[in-house]
This record gives sequence, C-alpha cells and structure tokens, in this order.
Amino acid sequence: MLTDTKVCFSYFFRIFVYSFLLLLAAGCESHVHKEKKTLEEPKFIRYTVKSYQQTMQILNNLGYTQERFKKGMKKIPRVELTRISSRWSNESKNIPIEEKKSLFLRLLASGALQALEEIKEERTRLLDILQKISKAPISRKESHWLRKLAKKYKVIKKRSDILTPEKLEELKKRVDIVPPSLILAQGAVESGWGTSRFAIRGNALFGQWSFSKTALKPKEQRRQLGNYGLATFKTPLDSIRSYLLNLNTHPAYRSFRNLRKKLRDEGKLLSGPVLAETLESYSERGKDYIDELLSVIRINNLAWLDRAKLGDNSPIIIHPDA
Repeated sequence: MLTDTKVCFSYFFRIFVYSFLLLLAAGCESHVHKEKKTLEEPKFIRYTVKSYQQTMQILNNLGYTQERFKKGMKKIPRVELTRISSRWSNESKNIPIEEKKSLFLRLLASGALQALEEIKEERTRLLDILQKISKAPISRKESHWLRKLAKKYKVIKKRSDILTPEKLEELKKRVDIVPPSLILAQGAVESGWGTSRFAIRGNALFGQWSFSKTALKPKEQRRQLGNYGLATFKTPLDSIRSYLLNLNTHPAYRSFRNLRKKLRDEGKLLSGPVLAETLESYSERGKDYIDELLSVIRINNLAWLDRAKLGDNSPIIIHPDA
C-alpha cells in the first residue's frame, strides 16, 4: 500500500513527465508549422512586361503553349492580365495572325474560367440555401446574402423586396455559367481580337453599351439612340464579369437563359455552339452574327474549353508597363 508521501511523489512525477511531453510535442509541431510556412507557395506572382514576346514567354514557361491550347487542355493555368497594352494595337500588326489569335485566346480563356469560378461558387451556395429553405428557416446571415445576390442579378430592385418562390426560381436560372467557348468567340468578335480602340483604351472586350460619363464614344455615334458609349473597365477580368452579368440579367437574353436551364434539367453539357444560337439580339447583324460566332468556335477549335478547368497554380499576374 502506498503512503501519502509516495502518492504525492508519484502524482507530481506523472504531471512533470506529461508536461514535458506536451512541451516537446508543441516544439515539434511549431517546427513543422514553420517548415510548412517556408514551403508555402506565394499567393500570386506578378510580372511587369515590356513586350508581347515577354508575355508569350511567361505562358510558354507555364506549359500554356500555342500548340497545347489548340489541341485542348484539361486544366488552364491561372493567368490574369491587368490591362490591355497600348502597344498591342501596333504590335499585333507585325506578328503572324495565328500567333496573335493564340495569345489573345489563351489570356481570355484563363480570365473567363476565373470569372466563371466566381459564379460557380455563388451557384453552389445558392443551391445549398434553397435546399435549406424547403426544410427549415435560414439564418439571418444567409438571408442577407441571398437578398444581396437577388439584387445583383436584378431579380429584386431593393433588398427589402419579397423573395417569392417564383423569384427564387428565377434567381436559380440566372446564377449560372456561360460556356467558355462562347465567351472567347464573343470577345474575339466584339474586340477585334483585343485590338479595337475600346479594348485598348478601356479594357472593353464585349461591346457593352453605357450611358455614363466615363463611356467611350463611338466615332460614328447614332444620335437617335441617345448619348451612348461603350463601357470601360479597370481590368479585362472586370469586362468579363460585366458581360456575364449582362447575359444573366438582361431581358434580351431570356431565351439564352431558358435554353441553358433546359440543358441543365436534361443533364446535358452547356455547349457554346448550342447556346450561341440564342444570341441574335446581341448584335444588329442577327443571324450573320451568330454564324460568325460559330465560325470562330469551329475554326479555332474552342469547343473543348466547355469541359476545361482551372489549374491549381498560384495566380500569375501580367502587367504591361504601357
């Protein structure tokens, strides 16, 4: 039988050993944590470029080459262009047309997938909340986010407006992606492969109208349509985001959204060539415009992009110095 003295000694000895082991474990964990921190990739890598050749070299070093893009890639590297270079209009005249088109398409493809990733995140959260609503009340935080999203996608005008089941169904229809092949085709046609005055001066890739003071005025403005211009953007990625929101909200593209929902309900791929057929209202050229979009997708072999995903690399930021 243990005496009181022996019990105390045994108790304190066990406490000492246990504390020592905890300190040792904490030290090891701290060391491992520091080692992991050292090995972590940077959040992004930024390059300032002085010519399109430097941009091409960066893409090629990522394995994002003209040849691989043309054949089709499962994953597209994360590359973001801060602006369209003022040099591009002149530079593009002096390089082979296939090289010019490839550079434009590769940069736009990465930007398009990044913008679509944001919509996918919105849609995933929306579907989760809609599933909860059918079973139980949602939290105040979820309700606030839902109303903010509904206002962004123009389902309601004010956050205080009532979100009826019909409006929630409409919101579900609007918060969805646009096929990347269609984004690239429209970007190429509307911006002249990134060489238009609106693209160079305002990062405007999709010919979106604006009546704001910052809008760029066309050289031959049709006064009967008002004092309009083309919207300008801080970055090409902002131009893509605005274009996607336009297709997802404007009444003129209701048939686009209806067909997209039909494809979703039938479990079919959201195909650029299929959905392009609904965009007669995007241009005054009507059917001729659609034929041009389909031609761009076919000739440049862009259909594979509708199944592509973004790579896991740290984002590469490319900043033209002029």
